[in-house]
Amino acid sequence: MKLDEPAVGFYALSGESILQFLANQEKEQICACLEGVRKQNPLARILLVLDNFSSHVCKYTRKRAHQLGIDFVFLSVGSPDLNPIEQVWKSLKWEASPLIMESAVFCRALLTKRFEQLMTRLSFAASLIDDHHSGHLQKLR
Repeated sequence: MKLDEPAVGFYALSGESILQFLANQEKEQICACLEGVRKQNPLARILLVLDNFSSHVCKYTRKRAHQLGIDFVFLSVGSPDLNPIEQVWKSLKWEASPLIMESAVFCRALLTKRFEQLMTRLSFAASLIDDHHSGHLQKLR
């Protein structure tokens, strides 16, 4: 089963990780996700690692992130492997691909449950942070 809605995830090294299924990836939807991230992590300093997707880099999204107190780090074009959440997506796809899902609702519930389980592991991020983002990690402390 293929879901029509894109999944957007926030992989928190400390705090609450979030998986949301959106109607689309337009800037308004991305900003709603940012609001959800802030709501789940009201006191935390938030630094998001993002690719250069148009709704991530647009002025509207950057302004809303600033209002919410969320900082962005944009990856170089063509380097999604530097984003720790990409390993999470890879694991989710690998685990879900052989399964036959009864419905989109069941599929979303299964993916959400597995996402939450994967979020308890920092191994996805540890080496990437050490190798590529250590300077940004210092901003969080």
